[in-house]
Amino acid sequence: MSDESALAIGPVRDRRPLSVQVYDRLVGALRSTARPGDIIPPEIELAAELGVSRTVLREALRLLEEDGVIERAADPRRRQLAHPGARPPAYNAPIEEMLRTHGQLSVEVVRTERVSSTNWSRALLELADPDETLLCRESLLTVDSEPVASALELVPTREGAAPLALVEQAAGQPQSLLSALGAQFRARCAPSFWRMGAAGSAGSRTGFREVPRGHLTSLTTVLSRGGRPVFLAKYLIRLDAAILVVGDDSDGPDSLTLDAL
Repeated sequence: MSDESALAIGPVRDRRPLSVQVYDRLVGALRSTARPGDIIPPEIELAAELGVSRTVLREALRLLEEDGVIERAADPRRRQLAHPGARPPAYNAPIEEMLRTHGQLSVEVVRTERVSSTNWSRALLELADPDETLLCRESLLTVDSEPVASALELVPTREGAAPLALVEQAAGQPQSLLSALGAQFRARCAPSFWRMGAAGSAGSRTGFREVPRGHLTSLTTVLSRGGRPVFLAKYLIRLDAAILVVGDDSDGPDSLTLDAL
């Protein structure tokens, strides 16, 4: 995208909150047409193209900056697509925003369904009711049809734990569960558990059965809101095909870049 007017986006029209729609629409447009350092069109132009108020647009832009998708340009009044590593995504960002690859990263939703909790999920989500069900999404992330990562994400289905209506409204969109839950949900969550290690087996993950074990690492994360866990994920990542880049603001943990065990 050599010209700021080349960012092709249409108005938002679905039932999700406007700021969530604007966030997702901008992320999609930026990833498909922009390059790091490209200047984003002015607020007044973006608001007109999206058909929303500048107040709604500014909230979405603020969340995009927090997630490391965009950054301030040399002229602080303007924004640009962030350079890889310039400001890493926050620790509560979706997996597709944490991975850096040499080609276009695609997300395929393998399944989204309600499942029973297990000892593992009950322990990490601190579930008091052993019969509580969870919403589960398995996703496969690829570059040129080659598997790069697999995501297994879980959220409690109890009232108020997570905005499940957003997931239903965004059904059919190629995104991880954490992405579907929206920027507002993520902004209210803080990472309470982060653990990486060599992956023992990927045989149960769709698209990963033929991946050599020595190339895989696992990442288990828990996000909490108000001190209570509300999101659990276990990612399998091929560090021979992708780089995991993650960080936080100046008051949070130091940024982390992993491209080898």
